[in-house]
This record gives sequence, C-alpha cells and structure tokens, in this order.
Amino acid sequence: MPHDPDAANVPAPERRTFLGIAAGIITVGIGGVVGTAIGQFAIQPAFSKAGGGEWTDLGPVSAFEEGKLTKKSVTISQDAGWGKFQAERSIWIVRKGDTLTVFSGVCPHLGCSVNAADENFVCACHGSEWDQEGKRTGGPTPRGLDTLEHRVEGDVLQVRYQSFKQGVADKEVLS
Repeated sequence: MPHDPDAANVPAPERRTFLGIAAGIITVGIGGVVGTAIGQFAIQPAFSKAGGGEWTDLGPVSAFEEGKLTKKSVTISQDAGWGKFQAERSIWIVRKGDTLTVFSGVCPHLGCSVNAADENFVCACHGSEWDQEGKRTGGPTPRGLDTLEHRVEGDVLQVRYQSFKQGVADKEVLS
C-alpha cells in the first residue's frame, strides 16, 4: 500500500467537527443579536399601537367664534423606535352655540390638507368637499371628516390628536 505524504497534514475528524459547530454557534449568536436589534428598533414600532396621545390646549372656548371655521395647529410627539420627534398637525374647530366639534385637518381620501372655502371644508388635491358638520358633500373622499376627541377643562378647549387610515369608508384609528 502506497504511503500518502499529505495524510499527515489532514486534521482529525474530531477537530473539523468542533470547528464547524463553533462556527455555527457564532453565526447563530450574531444573527440573534442583529435580528433582535432590527426587531426592536425598526419593526416593532410599526406594529405597536401608539398611546392615546396627549391632551393639547387650544385656548379659551370664547376665542372660537360662532359658526366660523377656525384652523389651529397642534404639536404632537411621535416615537419612531429609533428616535422621538415632533410634528405639527392642522385641526379645525367649529363652534355652534355650546357645541364644539374638532376635525382633523387631513383629508380621509389620500391625506392632503383640508382647507376652508365659503364656510365649508375642501380638499384642493382632489376636490372633496364637506359641510360644517363634516359630512361629505362631494368629491372622491370615502367618508366625512374625521372628528377628534376633545374636552373643555375650565374654559379651555383641549384636543387629543389621532391619525386615521386613509382611503377607507370607515374611520379607523392608526395612532
């Protein structure tokens, strides 16, 4: 039987098995750490419900004129998982006697800004229209304007801002 000179340089099978297992454990460990980090900071915020939001003061009730559409901006805090930031959102307030209604300034069709024209609401992007009660009067919007939760503390009107799903017939809260 001929003698193979390279046979002495081949590691024993036990050493190869140990190195393969060690490399596999290291790979799984690195994958677990990276996967956990991605899940915690990038994916989890997309599936977690945001809190109900903070109450924001809009001013004294007497500051809102009867039958006039009043536009205000609120600053909201958003948690993106990798950081927190603040954004301004528009809202509309309509006062009729002692009744106050607060509407989101976001069109339920595709998210454009809602404006006022001739004492009604309009979306310049696609021509949707609503009356002062937020009822749809025209355009492609699938529903009326979205109302926001509000309260009066003392004489101060407060609102809790929320975002809603666009393009659907029923009002669905996103955050």
